[in-house]
Amino acid sequence: MSDLFSKQATVLYNAVWEKMKRGEALSGDAELMSEIMKDHPEFDPFWGAGETAFQPQEINGFIVNPLVHTGLHTAIEKQLMNDDPVEVGVALKHLLDKGVSRHEAIHQIAGIWGDLYFRSVRRGGPFDEWIYLQELAALTGQTYPPTVPE
Repeated sequence: MSDLFSKQATVLYNAVWEKMKRGEALSGDAELMSEIMKDHPEFDPFWGAGETAFQPQEINGFIVNPLVHTGLHTAIEKQLMNDDPVEVGVALKHLLDKGVSRHEAIHQIAGIWGDLYFRSVRRGGPFDEWIYLQELAALTGQTYPPTVPE
């Protein structure tokens, strides 16, 4: 997943953007990224601007990093597609059942994952999957690991 957040990723995002504009068929991660890009037209001016897409931008009154934001969406959507960890799907279903839009639910899950991911990058250590699962469980009002009734 780290390749979604590097400065070198600007080349990947730009390539996906250019193929989208030409109407070329995309598959795999590129197709997933293109769908997320379509959901965020406010980022359109930045994809062809090289490293500008990697810089925080004021968009609609908020400071957003288009590349990181799209990368976080991509990371969570891949977890959902792969059902790994399964707790992501459980958290998504819980939020949807509460009436949260799918887009906002992805944002909530991505906020948890992104915070842990970037904290691990800063520390130079591994991603703490255990804490991720605990925080996803807390999002659903549960505990992790689940307790077994006696």
